[in-house]
Amino acid sequence: MLRIVTSNNGEVFRHLGSAPFRRLEVEQHTATTGAAITELVRRLRPDLVLLDAAMGDRESGFDVCRALKDDPELARTHVILLLAQRISRAELDGIERSRCDDVLSLPIHSDDFFHHIAQLCGLPSRRSPRVAVVLETKLLDGVESLRGTVMHVSASALVVRVAGLLVTGQAVVARMGRGGVTCELPAVVAWTRSADPPEPGTLVGLELRDELRRRERLLLDEMSLFDIVPAGPDGELAGGVEVILQGDLTESVDFAALAEGLRGQRRIVFDTAGVRYISSAGVKAWCDLVTGLGSAEYVFRHASVAFASQAAMVPMVLGSGRVVSLEAPYHCETCRRDDLRLLETDALLREGGHVTAPCLRCAGCGGQLEFDDVPDRYFAFLRGPGPSGEESDR
Repeated sequence: MLRIVTSNNGEVFRHLGSAPFRRLEVEQHTATTGAAITELVRRLRPDLVLLDAAMGDRESGFDVCRALKDDPELARTHVILLLAQRISRAELDGIERSRCDDVLSLPIHSDDFFHHIAQLCGLPSRRSPRVAVVLETKLLDGVESLRGTVMHVSASALVVRVAGLLVTGQAVVARMGRGGVTCELPAVVAWTRSADPPEPGTLVGLELRDELRRRERLLLDEMSLFDIVPAGPDGELAGGVEVILQGDLTESVDFAALAEGLRGQRRIVFDTAGVRYISSAGVKAWCDLVTGLGSAEYVFRHASVAFASQAAMVPMVLGSGRVVSLEAPYHCETCRRDDLRLLETDALLREGGHVTAPCLRCAGCGGQLEFDDVPDRYFAFLRGPGPSGEESDR
């Protein structure tokens, strides 16, 4: 069970009522004043406090957080401050004064919301399904074939959800396809376990045999690189499509299939959290892809360090799109801990041509985290002038 104390925020209520949190059995307690929140924290000792920076009636969430952190009995309570607009200098100073553990800028994509909480509370990370491809599994021992859904794919393995039962060590042939191309993949059942409720069936790990033909290998390479899914009902460009990228972007990437899949799409969200390396050839292939998107509206969510670093050096990586959230490297001098924190770009102060990241607290020791890069270099893609001469929203 996850025990959370919140101020009165409708978007937070909606996110905490979603399926991922229902599976965690969240116990939520709400109060509308600083005194009431402090009393709840003292009595319940929650795992997390979600606190509006502006609480109304001239109360400041910054001061409420600071009071919690100043109390020796409550100091290790995790507090996330909620911002309702692009951060101001006064709010950045308030964040440092409050000694909060994290900052979250609303509105926010549901997956990013979960990521903030999971990181502080030690929950398993949750990612959108990489793929959702229906397959037929032929059992080589003559047992009736099973149909299932591929939930994850890599160059050497599949994770499949099936309604029936498979046994570890069993030899199978997985028949699957995409874009009109169908192939048969010889595999062995490596492991099985029950699917997480409320999903029905059994999750099965299939280890692929080495003797794959080039046609099958190319299909796997494509499927392990990207997936196109309907965008959720919340967050940026709701109702469009979301492209989930995974793996390295090198000279071997071919975005022709992705470009075809995005043909005619007008609203696109790119999730690049799974991109961990981009070579110069990968940058060129990616820039060619975004150039071909024409007048489509698109944003980048959960940009990885690799992706954000390339965007800072090569502006064309973003095309006409903008980043709404990205990984930021932090370091704790007290316990020598490196940390990657997800930041919404509205939680970054942009003034005078400079970008400043908020001060956060170490989840390990509670000490202060320092941003572990040169802000003006790492966030360079946020500093360009917009069409009206103001700082860019990219």
